[in-house]
Amino acid sequence: MTHDMDLNRAAARLESHIRDWRAQGIRASDDLWAADGRVVEVRITSPSWQIPLMVIQLYESGHARAVFLSAAETVEERHQVASLDEWSAVLTGAVTRAARIRHAQARLLTKSCTTGWLDWIHGELWLLPDGLLRIRSGFMTTLMNGNGTGSGLTAQDPYRPITYDPETVLTAHPTNKLIPFAGMATARLHGGVATSGLEVAMTDGTRHKLLWASLDPARRVLRERLLPLLGARLSH
Repeated sequence: MTHDMDLNRAAARLESHIRDWRAQGIRASDDLWAADGRVVEVRITSPSWQIPLMVIQLYESGHARAVFLSAAETVEERHQVASLDEWSAVLTGAVTRAARIRHAQARLLTKSCTTGWLDWIHGELWLLPDGLLRIRSGFMTTLMNGNGTGSGLTAQDPYRPITYDPETVLTAHPTNKLIPFAGMATARLHGGVATSGLEVAMTDGTRHKLLWASLDPARRVLRERLLPLLGARLSH
């Protein structure tokens, strides 16, 4: 079910947000309407953001889009709003998230990563400049990875730019992880015929366990990255 929105009132509400944003040093476009005059639209940027530009649109049907544009990728969020207050919440939430989004050169180490023997759903494990990022995939991806052939990745696969929001990743699912290298106290890499893994003890006392298909290059790449950082504190 959709709800028709009064776009003129929505534009007036947007103008009040723009005044607040500009007082915070955030830049917003002056023209609040798309070319056809049937969509309220604003383009927003800030020198403190790692993403160059964000575009937010509202249609008369109540459909709203927040599009985050960066050199790495375009990330789009869709919302359904039925009131001006919900429209304000979309605007506030998008700007808050834009300030958190990070852009980094990263290497995908495996698509078969789990967080323990009782975790059956695979995820992606990314090597970031300052840590590890594990993002849960889903049941269908797990099924496709279930033939034991690994993710098809190699140790020569290049780094590539990714865009992510740490807070959103961590709240999306309990098995998602962001593990900073600076917080690692000790780590142990182990390998087996079918499964390899990493166990990490952090300086704050928390522990992390990651497992993946041994055919993937994660163990080799992580040994090369962690050994200079941890030295004797890495068992491998």
